[in-house]
Amino acid sequence: MGSDLADVFRREAGGLLGFFIKRDVPAEDAADLVSDTFLAAWRSSRTSTVPPDLIRAWLFGIARKTLSRYRRGRSRRSALGDRLRATLAADSAIQQPAGSGDHDLHDHVRALIACLPEIDREIVRLVYWDGFTQEEVATILGKPATAIRARLSRARKLLRDQLAESGDVE
Repeated sequence: MGSDLADVFRREAGGLLGFFIKRDVPAEDAADLVSDTFLAAWRSSRTSTVPPDLIRAWLFGIARKTLSRYRRGRSRRSALGDRLRATLAADSAIQQPAGSGDHDLHDHVRALIACLPEIDREIVRLVYWDGFTQEEVATILGKPATAIRARLSRARKLLRDQLAESGDVE
């Protein structure tokens, strides 16, 4: 699959970069994570057994695991900085100015998505931000497609109800 993987890289590198950036990874780190994803795919013993129609979903599943490792490592590296900032903030009693409270619909929807359970947030992101089908999301997350469909349906209803409640949609 060596040359096939090179074709997949050319075809999917931009989508993977967007996948990481949409999940708040700085662009310079996102590029590294794309490389790490392809390295893991190249090293994988499953590379030659993945059906061609699922290679993209399989690759994004690897990307999701790469992102998880990145976040764990980043949180470990930044723990000391976080403690230092908290100490400085407490010592100097720095107060943040209150926000204006004027959120546009885009920010409001993002905030509502952020309130969903992590697995539901990821399902919504994969379907609506990254354009995957529910079956592809099932492959990426390693979950049954029926579970993905049910979780997405519940998440959509919850988001719809919350938007209606806030008066943002009818």
